[in-house]
Amino acid sequence: MIKKAFSSGLYLISSQLFLKIFYKKKVNIHNFLSNVIIIYCITAGISAFGGNRPNFVMIVSESHSISAFGSYKGYLSKIDPTPNLDRITQKSVVFTKAFCTNATAGPSNAVILTGKHSHINGVTQNGNMFDDTQEHLPKNLQLTGYETALIGRWNLGGKPKYFNYWNILVDSTQKYNPIFTSSGKQKQIEGHSTDIITDLAIQWLAKRNKEKPFFLIIQFNATTAPWLPAIRHLNLYDDKLLPEPKNLIDAHLGKSSPSRYQSMSISKDLDFSDDLFFPDQQIDKNQSAQSPLLNSQKNILAMTPEQLSAWTLSWRPKNEAFLRENQSQENIVQWKFQRFVKNYLRCVRGIDDNLKRIETALTETNSKDIFFIYTSNHGRLLGEHGWYGSRWMYEESMQIPLIINPDLSQNSPKLISSLVQNLDIAPTIMEYAQSNNFSQNQGHSLKPLIEATDDNEIWRDSLYYHYNEFPSNQKIAKHYGIRTPKYKIIHFYQFNEWEFYDLNKDPFEEKNQFKNPVFSSQIEEMKKLLLKIREKYLDETDISIMPEEWRKIHRGPEARKE
Repeated sequence: MIKKAFSSGLYLISSQLFLKIFYKKKVNIHNFLSNVIIIYCITAGISAFGGNRPNFVMIVSESHSISAFGSYKGYLSKIDPTPNLDRITQKSVVFTKAFCTNATAGPSNAVILTGKHSHINGVTQNGNMFDDTQEHLPKNLQLTGYETALIGRWNLGGKPKYFNYWNILVDSTQKYNPIFTSSGKQKQIEGHSTDIITDLAIQWLAKRNKEKPFFLIIQFNATTAPWLPAIRHLNLYDDKLLPEPKNLIDAHLGKSSPSRYQSMSISKDLDFSDDLFFPDQQIDKNQSAQSPLLNSQKNILAMTPEQLSAWTLSWRPKNEAFLRENQSQENIVQWKFQRFVKNYLRCVRGIDDNLKRIETALTETNSKDIFFIYTSNHGRLLGEHGWYGSRWMYEESMQIPLIINPDLSQNSPKLISSLVQNLDIAPTIMEYAQSNNFSQNQGHSLKPLIEATDDNEIWRDSLYYHYNEFPSNQKIAKHYGIRTPKYKIIHFYQFNEWEFYDLNKDPFEEKNQFKNPVFSSQIEEMKKLLLKIREKYLDETDISIMPEEWRKIHRGPEARKE
């Protein structure tokens, strides 16, 4: 293998030198030869920097809230939704203050791949096409000899590039018997998407090139709407009354207007049929084409007779019990909360079950030197503030789980409370891959924190966030802001409205202190810091205040009726 790689390296050197001479371009022979030899030595499985390089397994769940993660001690942790993840965290590095830069799926995934903010990597909104000509993880890792694979959700448009193997969902809302596509070929696979994604990952691990280090991304879609659990989990938590967040009923007094014009209210916007599977949906396939199907209806139509029978038998008695009771408006909100969050937790449990299968497969396929990462592209509100969505810069939406284990054989946990972001994942992987070919990112490698003996190193004094979609299906106003260890300031710039929170005294962000004179000096300092951060990250996004007539359209009585 070494001889073959060296021969290939000499061939490439001679070919490239010929082109340089032919086109009369200057070339630094020393640097050129060094780079080529490094690349081909790495391709042979030898690190030019010394030592073996790890295999990377990165699991990204869609909108996994830390409230539904036992080790993060959220309000639902006592329900034990993540026993396998909790076990893994006991031998891992756990970042307790990790956040995303933009709590939307596509933009956040692009940040994870590039280590750059949305305004730099080009994916500012869901639906934007990813520019794969820029530096990003699979591309750069391939250049340094890694075999790369992507399995599961891909929401960055087009076909994934720079993956030796990819198999992705055609429609990320499909949970039952979904259609996957790989290299232009589509195939419907029976089962639940979480189980199938894991099956495909295990199959790839068994057949991968054993002579190369590998980089595998597994992206689960279960925890995004519609929240359809696997059949085996349909009755999980039926015997439990979930604790409610203390601000489930929230009038949003003192907050700016975006909090009152959103469309993610459990009370008003969670749909009985599409989101909560009530009443039982018996769909006439001959009539389904007459009107657009809801996402849950598409899943039910895709079910096998056995799946549909189990699904119906599970929901029917629960729905009938609800109909037998006289429900007040408050009771309905509580009932909707219980059903939504239980289904969400059931989907989380499905992911957690499959993490055990992935662990086992890594052992059985003799995949050594595993660098394991578990994270989410953004958080989710599970009843906090009376909401069920994401996108906000509020803690529940912005904060993400981030678990890193450089060696799955270690047996001691480490908690790190430094402020970090998903921006930092890509440079961390590249440093552990022993590659310096990743110069354009805006994040920082977490290696110093992972390997430090204490948590006293000053990492960041602030985090930058920018959400770029309005109007959208949840009607969250565009906003940007910064979070420090003590404070958070948010600017809803199109409406020129501000919010400021003292996170130490108000961790649930219930009291907007922007107009409180007690905080005037802190607010001015935060505004100055916000300007510096925008300059640092080269964010030149248009943040103009919109004309008064435009604001009236989106903040008048008619906007509430939409």
